[in-house]
Amino acid sequence: MRAIIRFSIDGEANSALRNKLSAVMNTSGFQILPNTATYENANITPSEHAVILNAFWDAAANHQGSGKVDHFWMYTDR
Repeated sequence: MRAIIRFSIDGEANSALRNKLSAVMNTSGFQILPNTATYENANITPSEHAVILNAFWDAAANHQGSGKVDHFWMYTDR
């Protein structure tokens, strides 16, 4: 299946949270689309996607610095 994720961060001063979440996406096979905050993985299984989402939200919840996930948008198709 294909998965597309876009998120925004609010109240961040040093991009630490954005970089942490971006690393989760990149190490999970997602690629950022040019000039956007949109990540796409064209060939991911539903179980892989569940693991990635868990890692994303775990990283966001355990972030100790400034910033929070303001918006999260996800699209999947088969």
